[in-house]
Amino acid sequence: MTTKPLSIAYLCADRGIPIGGTKGGSVHVRGVVEALAQRGHRIRVLAARVEPDASRLAASVHAIEFDRAVKDVRRSIQTIEDGARIASEFHGLMLNEGVGNGLRALHDEAPIDALYERYSLWSWGGYRFAKEHGVPWVLEVNAPLVDEQRTYRGMHMEPVATGIQDLLLREADAIVVPSAELRDFIQSRTGRESGIAVLPNGVDFAAIDAAPALPEHVVQGLADRFVIAFSGSLKPWHGVDRLLRVFERLLRHVPEAHLLIVGDGPLGSAVEGAVKRVGTERITWTGAIPHESVASWLAHADVGVAPYPALDDFYFSPLKIVEYLAVGLPVVASEIGQIRELVQHGETGLLVPPGDGRRLLEALEQMHADPRLRRRMGRRAGERARRHHDWAKVGERVERLFERRLHRTNER
Repeated sequence: MTTKPLSIAYLCADRGIPIGGTKGGSVHVRGVVEALAQRGHRIRVLAARVEPDASRLAASVHAIEFDRAVKDVRRSIQTIEDGARIASEFHGLMLNEGVGNGLRALHDEAPIDALYERYSLWSWGGYRFAKEHGVPWVLEVNAPLVDEQRTYRGMHMEPVATGIQDLLLREADAIVVPSAELRDFIQSRTGRESGIAVLPNGVDFAAIDAAPALPEHVVQGLADRFVIAFSGSLKPWHGVDRLLRVFERLLRHVPEAHLLIVGDGPLGSAVEGAVKRVGTERITWTGAIPHESVASWLAHADVGVAPYPALDDFYFSPLKIVEYLAVGLPVVASEIGQIRELVQHGETGLLVPPGDGRRLLEALEQMHADPRLRRRMGRRAGERARRHHDWAKVGERVERLFERRLHRTNER
C-alpha cells in the first residue's frame, strides 16, 4: 500500500451508468470503488446518475449538478427535428461545468490527492481539474465510445467527441483498460506506448460467498434439469437472439434442457417470444435483479454461455464470463477477443467460432452428455477465478499507478 491513505475522487459523468444500479457498468464502478476503499483509501464518487442503492457503496456519493438554464435549453432543443439527440449531446457537454464545480467542492471540503475517472463521451472536466490542481489522474476506458455511438446510435457533433477523446487519451497520467484489444485501439489513436494498464474485470468473492439463497420453490423448479445460464444486459451484440434459436433446437434432443436468463435489455421481446413458444417450464427469465442475487441464480446452473456474434472490434472484458468462472461454472463462449484468455478451451470451458449456431449447439450437447467433464471444468474455473479475478487485485494495481505518479511528482 502507499505510505499513507489517499483521498481519491472517482468521477463518472456517463449518464448511462447509474451508480448503485444493476448494469454491468454500475457493477464495475462498485468493484473498483470498493477495492480501493478496502485498501484504506477515502473514496468520494461524483456521478451524473445516482440511484438509491448508491448509499451502499463504501464511499460518499455526490450527484453532478448544473444551472437550471441548461435544462431549459435542453427542453427547447428537443422540440426541433432530431432535437433529442442534439439535446443529449449538448447536455453532455454542459455537464462539464457541473463536473468542475463538483470536484472543486469536494477539494474544498478535503483536498483530493488523486482522480480516477471512468471515461464518458463528452467529459473533459476531470482533465481540467487534474491539470489545474496537479493531482494524479487515472482514466479508465471501457470502450471506444465515439465509434460505438456512431455505429449504434448516431451523433451530430462527432468531431467534438473525437477531439475530447483524443485529448484525454493523450493527457491522462495513466490509462486503465479491460482488454488488450482496447489498449491496441488507444495506441493506434495516440501512438502512446506507456502508461496503459490492462486490468480485466474482477469479482467480489465475499459477495458471492454471502449471496442469498433462492426460495425453495425456485430451486425445485431448476432441479433435475440441464440448466444453461446467460447473464447480462440483453443487447444485440451479446448474441442472446442466436442463443434462443439454438436452445429451441437443443430441446429436440435434450428435453430436460432449461434456459436461465438473468438480466434485461433491448432484446427482452425476443425472450418473451421464446417463452411463449416453449413455455415457462423451459425458460426462466429473472429480468433485472440486484447484482448480489446474480450468483444465487448462477449457482443452480450447469453451464454459463456467452454467445457473442462475429464483431470486427471486440474490445470487451465480459463481466458475465468472469462471474460464471467465479461460481464454478464451465463456460461455452465465442472464441473472440479477450475471451480466448479468460476461458481455457478444454480446461475451463469450450470455445466456439463467433456467430456459429451449429458449433454452439454441439458444445452444449457435449456439456450435457458429460457431467464429469462439466464438474472438472467448473472446479478448475473456480480455482482460476480466485487466483486471477478478485477485485482486490484490481485495486492493488490501480493503487500502484497512483504511487508511481506521486513518486514522480515528489522527485520534482
